Amino acid sequence: MLLADGLLDCLPVSFNITTTIWSTYINNYVFDIVTVFVVCEDRLNRRKNLRKQMHRLRKALGEETADDDKKTILFSNGYYRWNEQVSIKLDAELFETYIKNGDEQKKNSPEAALQSYKEALNIYAGDYLPDCTNQYWVYAIRNHFRKQYIKAVSNVIELLKPREAYDEIIVLCQKAIQIDMYEEVFHISLLDTLIAKGDFRQAFEYYEYITEFYKKEMGIKPSDEMRIIHKKLMESQAITKVDNNFCEILEVDDSYENALYCEPEVFKVIYEMERRRSQRQNTVYSVGVITVNPIRGYTHSQNELRMNRIKQLLLERLRKEDAITLWDYHQFAVLLPGANEDITEDILKRALAPEKEDTKILINQLYKLPSFQCKTG
Repeated sequence: MLLADGLLDCLPVSFNITTTIWSTYINNYVFDIVTVFVVCEDRLNRRKNLRKQMHRLRKALGEETADDDKKTILFSNGYYRWNEQVSIKLDAELFETYIKNGDEQKKNSPEAALQSYKEALNIYAGDYLPDCTNQYWVYAIRNHFRKQYIKAVSNVIELLKPREAYDEIIVLCQKAIQIDMYEEVFHISLLDTLIAKGDFRQAFEYYEYITEFYKKEMGIKPSDEMRIIHKKLMESQAITKVDNNFCEILEVDDSYENALYCEPEVFKVIYEMERRRSQRQNTVYSVGVITVNPIRGYTHSQNELRMNRIKQLLLERLRKEDAITLWDYHQFAVLLPGANEDITEDILKRALAPEKEDTKILINQLYKLPSFQCKTG
């Protein structure tokens, strides 16, 4: 790479250079070879600043008084350039080499592939050139290395799974999450591993934490993959509760006095059972939807508290046989067995009477459960 001292003379006086071309990290310092030049700065100062940065770099390398053949960066004919006689290693090149080796070894030599991928993961510490926040040319390179890292993590997990090396996978996932908190595949791999290990309690706690994090920080609902994880957790919970005294498990708990609150997937099952019962026994049922539109000027927390207050009203003021779910962020669906369409709206209005002054709450009658996919709350 060449940096021309004379090149600065070619720039117009009013040209505003805001680009850091190259940063070298040495002894925890960042030396910007071409740093920010102020608008209308004269050519003499530009050359002076470049030379000053080069002097600092050579000082950090301990090459101030070294002979030219031993210097890392040489100056000749108005250019700064690498000394081709000095052997150097680039971590970016090593990273890609290890990834390539792992890909080639994966099929026939999984042990060697695992070692190559681990070497690559030891190199990657985060985004490529993280301090170059306004350099658009960096984005594509940064994204390339990030994808390579995600792929390497996934490959290591794939190679460790047959060995049931769950603890090692958990440590790997935790480190990957520290590097990239927003990559969902790391969280899914961690949850899958906790389930495979049989640590259901920790898996439940982490699932609740990460889904709430995505909801609050980015407004993202659980993905299809996360809903599959949730289903696995629910199934595992049911299995762990099964014992020899099956009748005791099925015995009704008289302490449940309120309406039933459940996840959308469970609500759909209850709805389907009620629909079939209605066809078989000629009974009636109805479904209402309560839309709680956000109040302008309210913070996210205030609107969330409002939703929780309405949920509590429905639980306390509806019957034990009624079922409630949070169908979407701002919508409750309510199943009312034995209630026909004529009285559904009145029932829900009475339940929400303490909130009657809230004009943002809308009540609608549903004649059929929507076919769109349910969203977990």
